[in-house]
Amino acid sequence: MKAIFTLIIGLLFSSSLVLAQDAGSAVEYMNKMGTEFKAIQTATWDYTKAAANNRNAGKINKRRLELIQQIDASIKNVNRLPAFNKKTYLKDSVLSFLKIQKIVIEEDYGKIMDLEDIAESSYDAMEAYIKAKQIASDKMESSSQLVSDTYDAFAKENNVTIKEGEKDKITQQLAIADEVYGHYNEVYLIFFKPYKQELYVLDAMNKGDLAALEQNKVTLSKVSAESQAKLKAIKPFRGNDNSIRGAATELVNFYKEEADVKFAKLIDFYAKKDAFDKGKKAFEANKSKTNDDINAYNKLIDEFNKASNDFNTTNAELNKRRTALINEWNNACQNFTAKYL
Repeated sequence: MKAIFTLIIGLLFSSSLVLAQDAGSAVEYMNKMGTEFKAIQTATWDYTKAAANNRNAGKINKRRLELIQQIDASIKNVNRLPAFNKKTYLKDSVLSFLKIQKIVIEEDYGKIMDLEDIAESSYDAMEAYIKAKQIASDKMESSSQLVSDTYDAFAKENNVTIKEGEKDKITQQLAIADEVYGHYNEVYLIFFKPYKQELYVLDAMNKGDLAALEQNKVTLSKVSAESQAKLKAIKPFRGNDNSIRGAATELVNFYKEEADVKFAKLIDFYAKKDAFDKGKKAFEANKSKTNDDINAYNKLIDEFNKASNDFNTTNAELNKRRTALINEWNNACQNFTAKYL
């Protein structure tokens, strides 16, 4: 079970920009800035692919460090540029943008990688992980918007008209990745809560802790109902792709059925087992057994055997369905990302 996250730097301009009304050196000056943005964008896509498709933390971090190195190189290159017509506001804005990007990738994403290690330990940890990613992305987007506005102001001041041409491949890939993983992560977080809660139920079951089993079963029913409502409110991706929402809904419906119907038989087994263990101990300690005592004990054995058979049958059924639904979910996610990226 894996949450998919990517790094999307909000570069609001790319090498595909077409500069008209040639203003000579102003265009050249702007193009030098664009070259640095393009280099960072390429490194960003490399990191995005690694973060989305690789479970090897070392390889992912290697791409992150490579991105930091590219940002450092771009900072040096922009620093070398002179003022344009004795004005440095575009250069200063770009440098500010690059430094913010470096801080986010170096510090925020360093902390995010630490959070990733514990993200699946609980719903709260997963929520904190996703929130940290969103905060980092928001910082990037804000700094990107500021430098983009400055870029436009510089063009206007120097009589350069910017016409956005057809986006290049990497620009398109980053935009699509942002859209695809945004939808995925929204569905994933809703699904993850009952998924994690079911594990608490199964853990209590394995320990034979009847009180914890009952308590966690009630919670599972509640969070499953909440997730059902949230999933229903999510619109299909691009208006017609319901694949991962549908797969998540099937799993959440399964968790709700477990909590409300199936787990009752499993809890009954533990109650019958407890009664049987106590009855057996009392029966074996009774030195003057009557026929009534023997009949009562035999009845206790029959009830325990029936509960045991029901437990085994129900548990096997649930394990089979759970495995099938998890596989369907994983396949749906894999097919979803493969379809658009």
